[in-house]
Parts: sequence; structure tokens; C-alpha cells
Amino acid sequence: MNEEEIILSGTEETLKPIITLLVAIHKLIENRDIGDIVAMPIYEFARAEPPSVKITIHFSPNKEPPFKSDPGKPRLTPCYNIPDVDIRKLTWANVKLAAGGANGYKWGRFRATANLSNRRQMQVYGGDEKEAENRLLALAELSKAKIVTLSVAEEKKIGRRATNKILYKETTHIYPSYFCVIKNEKIMAESEREQYPVNANIRGKLDGDFRRVTTKKIPLWTVKEPPNVKEIIKEALRVRGSSLDD
Repeated sequence: MNEEEIILSGTEETLKPIITLLVAIHKLIENRDIGDIVAMPIYEFARAEPPSVKITIHFSPNKEPPFKSDPGKPRLTPCYNIPDVDIRKLTWANVKLAAGGANGYKWGRFRATANLSNRRQMQVYGGDEKEAENRLLALAELSKAKIVTLSVAEEKKIGRRATNKILYKETTHIYPSYFCVIKNEKIMAESEREQYPVNANIRGKLDGDFRRVTTKKIPLWTVKEPPNVKEIIKEALRVRGSSLDD
């Protein structure tokens, strides 16, 4: 359970509409990839990307929810993208192991960069050179692409990094919190069906009840695999309405 708290103060009359709004916002963003809500809409993001399946893994200094930073400290939520995922390796156990398992790993100022055979790139940060390299190698194993070159660089605590706490990455132990599966073909096809329905009656309402299933977060912080993971992954890979949809 997520135990985050929102503290409100005021009279009953002034708080009623605020509480209603907060409940609505919570329902809107629950289980969604944040790309559905802020920055670039996920449809635009998918259209800009080559057709592929990727996973996005999110980390936190906290082993379990709530995933929030300590008071007075910058919020730390590292996130890594693995492009061209090998579907045969796409299991909860494989993703959690590649992300460091239950013990997580040490994150910090050493940046490992890999150029891949699909002309994409992966970057992973670690508390030391070996930590960054090992974590990148483990995560890259989930991709069908192969590593062409790999280098590790240290971000020195000089200039702006010496004075800006956000820019300088203090060595911190982090743990995998959740991941999302994103199939560009699915997002584009289903979003287009939402925006440009084939059939609509004269009142402007849609014939049918089609809605794109939102990209769900799959918990990695749990000790055991959640019971619905396989169904979530299957739905994330399924393009509803296509000839291959079963």
C-alpha cells in the first residue's frame, strides 16, 4: 500500500471541493506512466521513437513505498530506459535481477555509456566505475541490441556541481521500485483509434466503447512477483484490434 499523506487545513465548506479534486487527480494518475500526463504526451513520444518495445525502470532510495525523499534533500528518482527489449527475457524476475535485485545498488557520479548495435545509447550511473559498468551490462542483457562500445566517466565536483546539490550525485544506495513496458506500435495504433474513430453517430458520440489501456506500473519493490504481472505485460504487448490480437 502507498502510505503517502496529504495534509489539508480549512473549513469543511472550503475543503470539500479540494478533496473531490484530489480524489479525481489520484484516479487519473494511478498506475500510469508519467509520460501520459506531463512533458511529451506518450503518443507523441511513441511516434518519435522507432518501432520497438522498451522498458523503463524506476529506482528510489527507499526499499518500499512511499517513494519520497527525506525532508531537506533533493528528490532522487533515477530512471533507465532499455530499448529493443528481448521479449523472451521480459519477466519480473529478470528485470528485478538486472536492476540489482532486492539489495539494489550504489548510485552516484560515475556514468557508464554504451553505444548499441541498434544505433541507440544507454547510460547508467554508479557509485564507482565498476558499479556503473556492471549495472549497465546487466540491464543491457535485457535488450536484443549488443554493446558496440562502452566507456565510464566521472562527473567531477567542480564548478556548478560543487555548489549545486542537485547537479552533484552523492553516492546513494538505491532500490528498484517499479517498471513500465512500452510498445510504440500499441500506443500509436490505439491512440489513433481513440482520436480518429471510424464510426461516429450524428451526435458526435463514439459507436463502441474503445479506450486505450493505460501503461501500468509493475512493482519491483515487492519480495515476490505480484500475481498480475504476466497479464500486465501481455496487455502492454498486445495491439488490440490488429490481426495479431488474440
